[in-house]
Amino acid sequence: MHDFFSRRAVHFLLCVAVLSSALDAAPKRPAKKAPPNLPNLKSPEDKIKFLEMIRGSFPVLRIGRGRTYRSRDLDEQLEKYIAKETSTKLSPIIDDETFIRRVFIDTTGHIPTPAQISNFVKVQDENKRAMLIDELLESDEFARKLARYWRSVIFYETSANKNTVNPQALEDWLFAEFKAGTGWDRMVGEMVSATPTRKKNTKSQDNGWHQDHGPNNFVLANERKPELIASSTARIFMGISIECAECHDHPFDNWKREQFHEMAAFFAPGKYYMTDQFDPSEKTVVEAKFLLGEKPPTYLKPDQRRVAGAAYLIYNPDNYWFARAFVNRAWNELIGDGFYSVDSLGQDKEVVHQLVANKLSASFRYAGFQPKWLYRIILNSKVYQREIATIDSEADLFTSVRPARLRPYEVADTVQQLIGENKSVWKAINSTFDQNPSIPQRDLEGAVQQALLMMNNGTLHNKLANGPLKKELLKTKNDEQMIRQAFLGTLARSPSDEELTMYRKFIKESANRNEAAVDLIWILVNSAEFVTKR
Repeated sequence: MHDFFSRRAVHFLLCVAVLSSALDAAPKRPAKKAPPNLPNLKSPEDKIKFLEMIRGSFPVLRIGRGRTYRSRDLDEQLEKYIAKETSTKLSPIIDDETFIRRVFIDTTGHIPTPAQISNFVKVQDENKRAMLIDELLESDEFARKLARYWRSVIFYETSANKNTVNPQALEDWLFAEFKAGTGWDRMVGEMVSATPTRKKNTKSQDNGWHQDHGPNNFVLANERKPELIASSTARIFMGISIECAECHDHPFDNWKREQFHEMAAFFAPGKYYMTDQFDPSEKTVVEAKFLLGEKPPTYLKPDQRRVAGAAYLIYNPDNYWFARAFVNRAWNELIGDGFYSVDSLGQDKEVVHQLVANKLSASFRYAGFQPKWLYRIILNSKVYQREIATIDSEADLFTSVRPARLRPYEVADTVQQLIGENKSVWKAINSTFDQNPSIPQRDLEGAVQQALLMMNNGTLHNKLANGPLKKELLKTKNDEQMIRQAFLGTLARSPSDEELTMYRKFIKESANRNEAAVDLIWILVNSAEFVTKR
């Protein structure tokens, strides 16, 4: 039988994943007893196999089998708690045109075509929204959208040398995993436990750090430095910002400086040393210890210790932050506000409707950390399908959906849908609309440069003036049809009566229909609505 399934390996598994605290409390064994002969765990395949064994022993997955949690359960629980906080009425459910635009942007990153809108609105089946959600969640575009988002999260704050990383390799690997329905736990386990090594006689830019292997890029983005890996692991995968504890005790949370460096010790290639806070020449050896207090056996080798760190992060039954962090980011992206502020799930942070967040996060764990399961639950809920509105107080959160700015690649993809593929325009928009994906949606603001780009970019204007949408507008039989087609093609909705009246007048005052069609597209593409989710 393979070494991985040896009794000693299983002993290690139990030590690391579940029972380390129990072992600490157990009667001490003879001090000189030799440590078990553990598997090497040097290759990515070794680590995946071992993490898979730990996953199989994860009690929550066994407990969760057979449990159900539906969108209806989410709505009932949330509405009960909202009613205790505010007398503000829940916003109405959106119409089909608004729904299809919103769900397309949230699952594919671009708006639906006029034909897709028209066909969806015509269907009379009461389950058509759920069926469309199922279809979109299985699309390549959904997997690509999630992969882009997490690539952006991981790389947004990196200072790593560009020759040592490959963000596209990370995105492509994430795409394949999301497409295959891989659990978030498995993806994170592979990224956190990676130990990219340097190829001999190979330049960095020539894949010298094996950066073409996607999972390596989380560690490479953090420059392989234990402190950066620890900080990013806590922030991105637990929603806890502990980076300031590297130098001093956290001023607002309960994290101590020692805790930060004990966490960093998991990612050291050998012994880990903490520099004295007041005398940089003094250093102290620090043993690995996870944030919740778990200590791996001291005889673990560096690769084994790193896998142990990944196991504590993901499979410790007491670590609720791992599931909450993913759920909170998804909720923030889809609803416009999180239960917590993104990256602020620490001990003393403010939270809204915590019991709902806990239930949804626990159900996400029971579901095997399946991203598609989570998105399906939220997208089918009433809270997701309510009209947008700004709110006056925190108590009104989730009575409606907050209007949200589109991500840069979503704006670029939607423009490309109108003008066809154009790399220079896509790159310019993606760069100019750049924004930190870890900033809550409510805090994102537009910039003058973004408006100027959309108004003045010559290539964009030429493409719009000669693109397929303008040709479709010129085929319309009358002004009203032109206006309706322009709205569906750019904003994915029908115009209101007031808009019809206003633009009829505008077309009549134009020199000719060709000029009117170009101007109409330009006006709608430059509206705030074009770059906003509603």
